[in-house]
Amino acid sequence: MREPESAVIRLCQELNEATKLKKNGRSIKFTNNATNTNIPIDSWKFLEWDYGKESIKLPIQARGLFTVNDDTIAVRGYDKFFNVDEKPFTKEKEIIRSTTGPYDVTLKENGCIIFISGLKSGDIIVCSKHSTGDRDQLGRNHAKQGEIQLLEQLGKEKVSQLAKYLYEENLTVVAELCDDEFEEHVLPYPKDKSGLYVHGLNYNTILFNTVPIAQVNEFSEKWGFKSVQFLTFDDSRKLFTFLHQCSETGTYNGREVEGFVIRCHRDNQDFFFKYKFEQPYLLYRQFRECTKEYISGTPIHSVRIRKNKEITRKYLEFVEELFTKSPEFKTEFENGHGIIKVRQLFLENLHESNGMKLLELDTLLSKQMKDLNLDPVVKYVFVPVATIGCGKTTVFNTLSLLFPNWIHIQNDNIAKKAKLKITDLTLKALDNNPVVLFDRNNSASRERKQIFDTIDQKRHTFIDDEVEIRYIAVNFIGNDVSEKQLWDITFNRVKKRGDNHQSIKPDADEDLVKSIMKGFIQRFQPLDITKGPDSAFDHVINLKLTEQGSSSLENVKIIIDDMHKKFPDLIPNKPSEELINEKFNEALNYKPTFIKDMTNGSQKRAKDPTYYGISMNYAKIIESLTSHIKTHEQFIKLQQRNYVQDEFHVTLGHVASAKGEKKKQWKDLVSKLGPGSGEDKQQRSMLEFSADVKLLQFVINQDKLICIKVEIIKIYGKDGTILDIVPMNTHNHVTIGCFPPTKAFESNVALEELYREDSGLKSDGVYHCGNDTLEVINLKEEFILEYQKLFAAYQ
Repeated sequence: MREPESAVIRLCQELNEATKLKKNGRSIKFTNNATNTNIPIDSWKFLEWDYGKESIKLPIQARGLFTVNDDTIAVRGYDKFFNVDEKPFTKEKEIIRSTTGPYDVTLKENGCIIFISGLKSGDIIVCSKHSTGDRDQLGRNHAKQGEIQLLEQLGKEKVSQLAKYLYEENLTVVAELCDDEFEEHVLPYPKDKSGLYVHGLNYNTILFNTVPIAQVNEFSEKWGFKSVQFLTFDDSRKLFTFLHQCSETGTYNGREVEGFVIRCHRDNQDFFFKYKFEQPYLLYRQFRECTKEYISGTPIHSVRIRKNKEITRKYLEFVEELFTKSPEFKTEFENGHGIIKVRQLFLENLHESNGMKLLELDTLLSKQMKDLNLDPVVKYVFVPVATIGCGKTTVFNTLSLLFPNWIHIQNDNIAKKAKLKITDLTLKALDNNPVVLFDRNNSASRERKQIFDTIDQKRHTFIDDEVEIRYIAVNFIGNDVSEKQLWDITFNRVKKRGDNHQSIKPDADEDLVKSIMKGFIQRFQPLDITKGPDSAFDHVINLKLTEQGSSSLENVKIIIDDMHKKFPDLIPNKPSEELINEKFNEALNYKPTFIKDMTNGSQKRAKDPTYYGISMNYAKIIESLTSHIKTHEQFIKLQQRNYVQDEFHVTLGHVASAKGEKKKQWKDLVSKLGPGSGEDKQQRSMLEFSADVKLLQFVINQDKLICIKVEIIKIYGKDGTILDIVPMNTHNHVTIGCFPPTKAFESNVALEELYREDSGLKSDGVYHCGNDTLEVINLKEEFILEYQKLFAAYQ
């Protein structure tokens, strides 16, 4: 089964066109040579949240796609498949209605995905999800490890035969690399169980076509791979009875498993979905993440525990004692090893073998706390993730009118010079009330982090220790809202509202309002609960943002329905439709009595900024990291210890450097860029200037920092003209993160050492500079971020 060349050419044309998109449907291309060849292989991927959306038409749904010469599919993964209830088409009732059997159920092995295929040249090609060939010198390279394992399992001669067979049959082998010595996941794989488990054979076609699992297992046995277990159901209802029974214990045939992948047909096409067990794997992951937080320096009593609090506290107490007595376990954990061993030691300490027993113990411990009246009082902080004009104040006003003991605190009602800031007022309100509606945009992740950090630091001043604070993220901006839609909807709303707002006055000064709103949208970082700081939220409520109708009224109802279902103690009885409508109309008639000055107050006091910078698109920088050093051990360490910066910028000049010859440069910056607004010590003023910035190469200073050397191509003035601005740093860069006690300014020191005798770009490799070992990794393709906003910062 082979695709016509013309069809693949059209596909590659569509994929290349999609690389030019800014958001929905954008494809990301990475080119690298297959191992031991000069054959360039193009890897293609889309943003995770674009898969499976009816509103986004992707050229192909493959998750894992590699092409050669823009006319041949060399490697093809599965179509992205989803968990039961994750999408409308994977609801249990919809699966029963729309799919046909047989239903082949395979165990979900717990490793990393590996693709294997053959090239026309006769060479084997081994890929991870999105890369192949030689990449990082020091970090984990999943594709290379997969190739090593393949040669170990099959031998060189058989691998060569396999390459020819796969090319002739136009097939991709889909395998799971399970090897705890290489990389631990959630479930253990001792040495005798390690290896490549083959669970799929896909034809390299645009439409998803895969070989039945029984034939896949025959292939595995013939070639020397490990096989996955499977069983078959003809009836979908019997299938779900079996799945629900297994989920009660988290096991199959007495073995802990993460879940199952189910293969069937829909609309006469191959269709996959998965059934993942929620527990005990969420608990295991929480153990891992809480341990990382503890290792990073957070005291046990301050570690954020989202669920199963009592058993996790008990686990952390065990970890603290274990790491004190046997520090080698802590060292291993820091390097991504021994994670499963520590968990198993904890289970042995409790004389248990199954994680589901831990959940039972957690329930028992929680009951004992209640019986002793030690159960903490629970209070809630609602934290919006929004930009100006999303309707958060209207929504929160309505909620506070419906529930009088839900305290609505508006950042816009707090004067700039007020001693008590919004977090202080939140804690004071929580002392006597169950809920605080924290009315601030929180568009950047660093602002969300500030909430968690500040409340944790100050809570003991205002509220009792037994009070448990739960953070509810109220997400006003979904991933399906484009930047243009966000601007059109919010600006139209703000303009329609006129000057009926504490700080945003479009009737009085539309240009200022546009500048402020664009600044918020530029800084906006979508909610991502898979990593810090957003992983600290206890619950997320996703709202709607639409142009038509009253999405704010609908959002009020969404919040009430969600909280009533999730936290019935807080809303035991929902208000009537009539009452909700009445209070919503009352909220619409709200008139601010406090006016916040958003004009350029710094001009009155002529205060200069501390530094100027270029605010870099966070998602784009993360994309470059993912493409180049995601598996590098130093980057993994930064992530594990939460040392990756919450925002990225290029410093144009800092007042601390304004000495000697550089004093004139600083004055030149201030005269050309102006003082900004200088609102307060924590805030930045977005300026009406922008820059095009090219990413050049990563520089990694072992156990100190990671930065990206960049080139500032152009800086644009307010009218689009190109400005003559000379940055004060010799080597422009973005600091990705630092290991304490290293500070961000040391990125500049490292680059000056690296380029002391040679100003040209360094080649990939390791360089010894004084006492430091610096590794250079060049970007494999041109990476330019256009129209990045400049800002003035006050610290």
